[in-house]
Amino acid sequence: MRMSFGLTFRTAKGRWMANLNRQSSGGSIGLFVPPSPPLDPEKVKELQRFITLSRRLLVMTGAGVSTESGIPDYRVLCLDCGEQTPRTALQERFEVLNPTWSAEAHGLAPDGDVFLTDEQVQSFQVPCCSRCGGPLKPDVVFFGGTVNPDKVDFVHKRVKEADSLLVVGSSLQVYSGYRFILTAWENKLPIAILNIGPTRSDDLACLKLDSPCGELLPLIDPH
Repeated sequence: MRMSFGLTFRTAKGRWMANLNRQSSGGSIGLFVPPSPPLDPEKVKELQRFITLSRRLLVMTGAGVSTESGIPDYRVLCLDCGEQTPRTALQERFEVLNPTWSAEAHGLAPDGDVFLTDEQVQSFQVPCCSRCGGPLKPDVVFFGGTVNPDKVDFVHKRVKEADSLLVVGSSLQVYSGYRFILTAWENKLPIAILNIGPTRSDDLACLKLDSPCGELLPLIDPH
């Protein structure tokens, strides 16, 4: 019996308040998807074989599959009381506090952030926690931040229980995810990576595929 564990490690950086004037993402999902070669039928067969032979497959996913998988937008988290606020609710508070605020972006980053000058955000009003008045931050792990120790222990246990590891949509540049690849490699687990472009662990993988996740994964029979 195959056991699968889906894990996502997301990172964020830049000014989150810069997303006040949102636009529909329809048609822009692939804006930052890097170019990739056509699907190689032989590589598809290799990934199918890898998954078929895995009885306890651990799947670690990254931002490359988050949006297409329906993972919700960031939840902006109170640092004092821990209250979580849905992104849509916070957006309404942004607009109430800043009814006339507008700014022209000076470029768009791959993670969705836009570049603004200090002068453009000086008048911007940032809402506080509606429960206790504390400061808010996106409920994600920033570059240089630390992951909750309980979550780290949980994943390490899942790695030890698995007999193979599949990485989907992550370059593994952030150590919070890369550490689990090292653990799997030390435990001699076969590792497959599906990600467009090089990753931090290409030399540790027995199979690497440079294809869009949304195109390749539907071709795989999970049974």
